[in-house]
Amino acid sequence: MVQLTVREAVEADAGDLVRVRVDAWRAAYAGVIPPAYLDELDATAAPARLGEYLRDLPAGRHYLAAERMGRLVGFAIAGAERPSVESARGERDGFGEVHALYVHPDAWFTGAGSALLHAATHRLAEDGMHSLSLWVLERNVQARRFYERHGWRPDGARDELRFGGALVQELRYAAPAPARPLSASALPRPRRARAAV
Repeated sequence: MVQLTVREAVEADAGDLVRVRVDAWRAAYAGVIPPAYLDELDATAAPARLGEYLRDLPAGRHYLAAERMGRLVGFAIAGAERPSVESARGERDGFGEVHALYVHPDAWFTGAGSALLHAATHRLAEDGMHSLSLWVLERNVQARRFYERHGWRPDGARDELRFGGALVQELRYAAPAPARPLSASALPRPRRARAAV
């Protein structure tokens, strides 16, 4: 099997990250999100802004890239849990969140998603998070099965998102943070940005 590497994403990855997101959305959300919304996604629209974000990544935010044979095939974003009514009441201290996890459809069922989830959750554990959450569309059955295979379970929280005029239900999943986090040196160091040609 070809080696998969999970590393910190860098500014030069921005174009590939946007391409993965657009292609993954179109494949995963077909029949869930209105086709017109998916058709309007543009893989060339945001790389510059994403590159700037990666260059100045906020403290405590992890943007991980999965790479196989020099090709970026997926990414995960993790950090402190987003604010909520519960966190405002002080009920969610020590919660980390996997904010996003996408794998290019060509790399589905190759272990890339599992490797990214493993790396993201261990990074959050290293940051001192004791409990983890993520949000997944209710009708995204494939993603829900994936997370459930990894020990995640719905915790009863729900939300509603609007895409192209359609309301879509979202569920929050929860899991404990890994008991034995990887050391900070377990992921390869970011590679240097490629020189502009």
